[in-house]
Amino acid sequence: MFDDSDVKIFNDNGKPEENFDEIAVIAEMTRQRSNGNSEKAKKLGKHLADIFVDETKMIKDLSREVGSLDFDADTVYQIKVLLAFTAEYCINHSLPSPLLSNTAVNNMYDTVRNQAFDFYDRLDDAAEYSLYYLAVRKGNDIASEIGNSFAMLCEREDFADLGKNLFEVAKKEIENIIDFYEFA
Repeated sequence: MFDDSDVKIFNDNGKPEENFDEIAVIAEMTRQRSNGNSEKAKKLGKHLADIFVDETKMIKDLSREVGSLDFDADTVYQIKVLLAFTAEYCINHSLPSPLLSNTAVNNMYDTVRNQAFDFYDRLDDAAEYSLYYLAVRKGNDIASEIGNSFAMLCEREDFADLGKNLFEVAKKEIENIIDFYEFA
């Protein structure tokens, strides 16, 4: 028989969580569900996913803000990855609870998987997020660091400003979308 005495719940720092309170988690889930935030998080995730799925509209909208994005398929893929990362970044920094962030992010990726499996499958196997997370962790000028990572992923040094601009424009728009949902 399995002995679970040495199984521990870990916190964000990777250390065992001594006071994991299942009742508190259930209460938080109930609170977020009853105040409507859980449903809003699901809708937010789907809304953001729909932006990535409609590639033509996405490129057209971004072009108005950052200039022509008439690039090859690999570069357009990198733009979509940067936008997906930016969405996840904004969700994790803007929603009032980690439970809601997880709900929104999971629903976003579930929607992408269901509507654009090829993109999802390629994204699921990609290492691009690691570079973007490293850029964020540097903590200095996040937008510039993201731009540098984008340029490296595109193998074009001259794309650093483009990556920075894409991140800034997407971040602002996604934050506006999140504000629209008026989380309690």
